[in-house]
Amino acid sequence: MIISIILFILGLILIVKGGDYFIESSVEIAKISKLPKILIGATIVSVATTTPEAIVSITASFKNHTQMSVGNSIGSIICNTGLILGITSIISPTKVKGNLTKLKSLMLIVFFIIFLKLSFDRTINYSDAWILLILLIIYILFDLLVIMYKKNKAMKEYETIYSKKNYIKIILLFIIGIVGIFIGSNLLINNGIVIATFIGIPEAVISLTLIALGTSLPELTTALTALKKGHSSLSIGNIIGANILNISLVLGTSGFLNDLDISIQNIYLDFVIAFILILILTLTCIFRGKVNRLVGFSLFLIYILYLFILYYIYF
Repeated sequence: MIISIILFILGLILIVKGGDYFIESSVEIAKISKLPKILIGATIVSVATTTPEAIVSITASFKNHTQMSVGNSIGSIICNTGLILGITSIISPTKVKGNLTKLKSLMLIVFFIIFLKLSFDRTINYSDAWILLILLIIYILFDLLVIMYKKNKAMKEYETIYSKKNYIKIILLFIIGIVGIFIGSNLLINNGIVIATFIGIPEAVISLTLIALGTSLPELTTALTALKKGHSSLSIGNIIGANILNISLVLGTSGFLNDLDISIQNIYLDFVIAFILILILTLTCIFRGKVNRLVGFSLFLIYILYLFILYYIYF
């Protein structure tokens, strides 16, 4: 148990330091590519920080622990929106600049509604998984169109000149950041499960809380680091992008490997909480153009209420 605790702490350190390098290099990539930070956050950063969720859910599906696949993915969406966006918005309100974030948030809620419809028969089968993967393709194509559009506009926001040495440093920091987040997340999750099992926490709660929190730590780390460095737009773009990928990539791939079982709790509690959080985020982005402290506090309060409900159910 002592070894598990030490490895758990080591995983946390790797995630925090890896996230710091990752944000720094991602912002530099935004400058080099002459693309806005919000786009980088919704593509490169969100794909990399969603890797832990994808690995855990896909592995769980392959080992026939399909409820863990669903719990991890939906739990991560709840954690990303309620805990991470809630905390970051309380610390520093985030303005939604331009139409890109609004379109992404609208895409997020549409994708989630489609997922809900597919879940009504209490299973995500092979055909359903294909639909989710098609949504992933649509999302990727959308990003490619945005990238082409931004490139054609020849943005003059960044005029920094980089040497070959700078390029190598940025690439190394990016790779080190990803590796640190990846290894740290696995250490945190694996040893967190050992600790939680030793204490006697049910697997259903582990997948929705501890594992979801563990796989969402890269998003939390990048969000807090982005705030610290004054790049809040990167933070919200990352969270929206990560949520979209949790629905399309993580659940789609997991369902492709094995039919995913949807529990009664998923339908009447977990999915409802996730939908409320996503709805608040989408309406705020579209109509308010700013995730202020009140909205952030509301998101965080819903997340805490959700944890209390889970505690009441299982304990």
